[in-house]
Amino acid sequence: MNIKIITGMAGGGKSTALDAFEDMGYYCIDNLPPTLLDEFLALYQQTNADPKPIALVMDLRLGVFFDELLSKVEEIRKQDYNVQIIFVEASKQTVLNRYREARRTHPQEKNGQTLEAIEEETKALAKVRQAADIIIDTSRLSVHQLKEKILNLEGDIMKRRFQIILTSFGFKHGSLMEADFLFDLRFLPNPYYVPELSEKTGHEQEVREYVLSDPVAKELLERMKDLLELCAEQFRSTGRDNMIVGLGCTGGHHRSVTFAILLEEHFRSLGYTVVRNDREL
Repeated sequence: MNIKIITGMAGGGKSTALDAFEDMGYYCIDNLPPTLLDEFLALYQQTNADPKPIALVMDLRLGVFFDELLSKVEEIRKQDYNVQIIFVEASKQTVLNRYREARRTHPQEKNGQTLEAIEEETKALAKVRQAADIIIDTSRLSVHQLKEKILNLEGDIMKRRFQIILTSFGFKHGSLMEADFLFDLRFLPNPYYVPELSEKTGHEQEVREYVLSDPVAKELLERMKDLLELCAEQFRSTGRDNMIVGLGCTGGHHRSVTFAILLEEHFRSLGYTVVRNDREL
């Protein structure tokens, strides 16, 4: 049985994520204490001949002690449940703005100190964030976009077949918070300053040739291949479903796209399933 445990920051989008799983036919519960998880699973299977997959929200509203949550997850994994922890978060400023716009009080807030509450919650969640299988940053996502992202995760990333996800982006539009590995390519020669290449992207051969004409870029690409091959095998051997690689340059049109395309070709040639996203395009 598939079980998704949704946790993360207050105001990060957990309820929206739970709604998306409900739309996909999951049996959903908001705020089940970890101590009741065993009893709930036993009762649920006894009373359902063909049980649906389950999505649960667990967060600090219950005063959840996350060591208890993580130990409970390990216990039920040993009982052959397929459990994934999905951590939903947003930047501190985004969460602060959401509470101000909704005119609601942060659940950890005292004396109107919302930012301090967000910072304390971030510290309290650090351990469970580190243990999460998937981290979703909702800072730049609307409700509709978050639901779409969850649908895509369920359809692609959460398949048992391991996937490498390559995302090109521009730092000037914000970093990529959910990446397992993030490479900053801004030190390489920038095609933007070549008049005939400025309006083109890494999808075009002449841009890729320009980027790789730099010896450092060539060497970097080969070293990245070696490093990511090693890491991909380790991720897969430990049961991870995916490895997310962020490739950033200034605008997200030239160098990052070039490297994403070339790494995609390389890993497809090795038999991996690869998903490539060019965020700024």
